[in-house]
Amino acid sequence: MSTSDPSPELPRVKSRLPFDPQPFKAAARPGILLVYAALTIGLAGVAVYMALAGGRPLTSAYVAGPGIGALWFGLRLFMIWGSSNARG
Repeated sequence: MSTSDPSPELPRVKSRLPFDPQPFKAAARPGILLVYAALTIGLAGVAVYMALAGGRPLTSAYVAGPGIGALWFGLRLFMIWGSSNARG
């Protein structure tokens, strides 16, 4: 009783290599560039409109908020566009 048969080995699980965590990343890149470009232009336009036509000071939240948003989306646009061009 103290000597028992060793258990049979379990079947080996096949791996899924190479694993791509984001399979549609390359297809979504042109679309996301257009979305970020539209948001950048739109927010910059809102900030300029509020400053010039609205007569609000530059430190007003109606001018600074869209301006900061335009800067953020512009930075993201630049980073995504730069990384796509760096890979060739």
